[in-house]
Amino acid sequence: MNGVKNQKTVLIVYDVLSDKPTPDDWESNYVLADSRIDAGQIKDALKVDGFNVKALGLRTINSKVVTKIEEINPDVIFNLCESLYDESRNEMYAAGLFELLKIPYTGSPPLALGIALNKKKSKQILRAAGLPVPSSVLAIQGELISLSDLEAPYIIKPIREDGSTGISAKSVVRTKEEVEQRVKFIHENYHQPALIEEFILGRELNVSVIGATEPEILAIGEIDFSKMPPDAFHIVSYKAKWDSKSPLYTATEPIYPAKLDDEIKEKIERVAIRAYKEIGCRDYGRIDMRLRDNGKFYILEVNANPDISPDAGLVRAAGVAGLSYSQLLVKIVTMALDRSTRKAQEELSIKSVI
Repeated sequence: MNGVKNQKTVLIVYDVLSDKPTPDDWESNYVLADSRIDAGQIKDALKVDGFNVKALGLRTINSKVVTKIEEINPDVIFNLCESLYDESRNEMYAAGLFELLKIPYTGSPPLALGIALNKKKSKQILRAAGLPVPSSVLAIQGELISLSDLEAPYIIKPIREDGSTGISAKSVVRTKEEVEQRVKFIHENYHQPALIEEFILGRELNVSVIGATEPEILAIGEIDFSKMPPDAFHIVSYKAKWDSKSPLYTATEPIYPAKLDDEIKEKIERVAIRAYKEIGCRDYGRIDMRLRDNGKFYILEVNANPDISPDAGLVRAAGVAGLSYSQLLVKIVTMALDRSTRKAQEELSIKSVI
């Protein structure tokens, strides 16, 4: 790629990830900070394409951060922030800062990031739109739990965590006693409500989407659970997703593209696009689903700003669609830059009228 866009300054802003093991595995040698390689990979890829690229890691937001961003004066920010102050729920505030600074940035806006992170709220929105989601109840500390509207087995998740944090082999249970035990663990260790959801037995699919006003499907992938222990529930836990030294990591291999009947594939793609729009995602996203043997499927998560490292599902899906890693990144950056151009033109138009 040549031309004006290559001369633009891209500032990659990322969160400094936790250097502590999760409450589910305190004795593990693995910490989430070990997975923070995407910032460097994106920086290298965009530099090859001719962009002037800088990077800034955040733990907090303060006047020094604002001053630093203003000193760099980027044309666009590549937003990799998924937490602040070691809290996933603060992800939306980083995007909010970029909005206030009037700097175009990649990915979803603050409201979409906040909604997507809240598993209960996002499911309510999707359900209200007529989209298929598993039945669930919210377990708030100090309140009684009723499972009368749900069928076992159940999967229990912290309501506002990302990247499978809080998901382990103990997350899927069958009895009320096990539910209460896991809910108590989440309350005491993750300090937030727990979502109790019907566990959908079936194939796990990841639908990668790209675009803003007119989003498109890149590809549908599937998690291959064939190497999982025979007595284990088929889930992508925290260890399976991030810890490359764990046997679970190799037992949850993503396959792209997924082999699907054309009719089912089209239905899943239509629902994925609708879910993407309902939550307000922008530029890129991933919709995780489960497909039963009877053809019924359910939305598990809408992931705004999902992992975009070279081995991530979204990048694999881009490869199926004929996009290299560099081409995918440039496409995302260009969408953000185009928003800046449109905004400048609109402001110029308003001023001319006045």
